[in-house]
Amino acid sequence: MKVEVKALPKSEVKLTIELTEEEMKKYEQKATRQISEMVKIPGFRPGKAPLEMLEKQVSHETIDAHMIDIAVPEIYGEVVKKEKIEVVSRPKINVISTHPLQLEATVAVYPQVAVAGYEKMDIPAKEVKVTAHDVDHVLEDIQKKHAKYEEVDREAKMGDRVEVDFEGFDEAGAPLENTKSANHPVILGEKTLVEGFEEALVGMKKDEKKTFQVTFPKDYFHKKFQDKKVEFRVEVKKVEEIKMPELDAEFLSRISGGNKTLDEVKKIIEENLARDAEYQEKVRRENEALEKIIKLTKVEIPEILVEEELDGMMDELKNELESRGISFDMYMQQTKKEIKDLRDERLKEAMNRLILRFALQQIFKQDGIAVGEDELNHEIEHVVSLYPAAEQYKLRKEYKEGSYLLRRLENKIKMDKLFERILGK
Repeated sequence: MKVEVKALPKSEVKLTIELTEEEMKKYEQKATRQISEMVKIPGFRPGKAPLEMLEKQVSHETIDAHMIDIAVPEIYGEVVKKEKIEVVSRPKINVISTHPLQLEATVAVYPQVAVAGYEKMDIPAKEVKVTAHDVDHVLEDIQKKHAKYEEVDREAKMGDRVEVDFEGFDEAGAPLENTKSANHPVILGEKTLVEGFEEALVGMKKDEKKTFQVTFPKDYFHKKFQDKKVEFRVEVKKVEEIKMPELDAEFLSRISGGNKTLDEVKKIIEENLARDAEYQEKVRRENEALEKIIKLTKVEIPEILVEEELDGMMDELKNELESRGISFDMYMQQTKKEIKDLRDERLKEAMNRLILRFALQQIFKQDGIAVGEDELNHEIEHVVSLYPAAEQYKLRKEYKEGSYLLRRLENKIKMDKLFERILGK
């Protein structure tokens, strides 16, 4: 077997492989045997007919094609192992000739990675503050969730809950798609609708109709409506006054699960807000550290890997849309984008993901950041303990060797160790 290994730009190599006629015989024999097991040849048991008899029933091209299907994966695997090539993607294989069998395989290999200076990064922690206003805001939100609505016969005002029928029309008076709704609930002042819409409802009574114009923002998420003037025709179906519950002993007991005073409830809210703020600050520092690591990393990312990462990101988008009840085709029609546009928009993120992945692997290796078996088992038990007893046995089995869950947990422990080193926590 003749093998030539040629380094290509962007961490790829091209393998040129050629077999001798003698080396090809075992693959021809294997292909012949497998095909003859599926083809009935008079006078021979399945799989026992010689090549010259089989060729009378099956074309040379068919036999050669099956031989290639058998030979190429095996030959490629042997060469990669023998040459100690660290492949990181599926190969692109081109069969140049059949007799003798000659092929070229282009494959991405593990790139050279250099990361320096991350040990010296300084990302100071910001002081976490929770104000009385923050606590009162949360308490008000809790009250709103338990609020009752009482229908009133008066003009709507800010803070009321109204139900409206509406439909949008363009400047020519034609109805616009996705601008129609019936019995649509709106709490005036919460700014859930486009600016100007809720304000136009103030002063309207039940069964009253009105026509008004609003201009959509220039950065509106739906491009079709950006900076567009739309005429809305609305009818108020109901006006309700929101009755907030009193912060009495009964209500405080209901939301706290015990006999707690208002001060005690506020203290619990304050502690929860502080804990959440501390976590958000932790995430901010970690994300900033990762961004700096990306900038400190020198690596040539193989184009094949970039395309594979973009493929994965497109799958993520489709799954996200499906979870929201939106088909991918509908999304493409609404945004008026091509697949290439979506991939181009995500190219930088795909590159950063790959750079960070290789950078972290390099850092773990050069800093000796590893996870011991006892350490991993201890973390598994901690995770499992958070679930009901009936689910714990099944969950332990899911953390089997080589599983995605186990790799993810191991990586999390490594990341925690890295952040502790560079962020001092």
